[in-house]
Amino acid sequence: MSVSRDDNHNVMRGEETQLLGARALSPSSVYVMPGTHCKWVQADAEQIHDFRTVMTGELHHLLLNHSLVGAGLPEQESSSEAFAAGLERGIASPDVLPQLFEVRASHVLGLLPREQVSEFLSGLLIGAEVASMREFIAHEQAITIVAGASLTSRYEQAFRAVGRDVSTVSGDTAFQAGIRSIAHAVAN
Repeated sequence: MSVSRDDNHNVMRGEETQLLGARALSPSSVYVMPGTHCKWVQADAEQIHDFRTVMTGELHHLLLNHSLVGAGLPEQESSSEAFAAGLERGIASPDVLPQLFEVRASHVLGLLPREQVSEFLSGLLIGAEVASMREFIAHEQAITIVAGASLTSRYEQAFRAVGRDVSTVSGDTAFQAGIRSIAHAVAN
């Protein structure tokens, strides 16, 4: 599946089956499918109208593992406080480029525990993504998150922070429902 317009060039390679299942399980206007490349899909009961891809997961990985932001860090630990602090910052100022080096400086200066850089960075990037993509969805549109438990929890927290309610569907459950619907369509 692809979109090619002056304002949006995108491809979907593999998420279609999961999306098909999610649409059957949780009818919605917008599907947010977090992962390495987060898909934001606008749909109705009949068709997909548009979708965008945000490289939040890949950017997190690259910054943490292949940039100065994550250089020399110890093993990372879970921290809901660090994630929430990053989330708040990303939502308040979604232009993250000037903030990325500040993540590095914060742990060098001892303001951010070195073991919590991944959590803060995750919050910063997810917050910036949700804040930036708000223009993609109208306020009255229903939103469904399609993901595993960990990413669902993070994105739910981000949407709550911007005043939006969401529905959720397990990514695995959506994929299985999508496969079953394809098998049913082929058999009939």
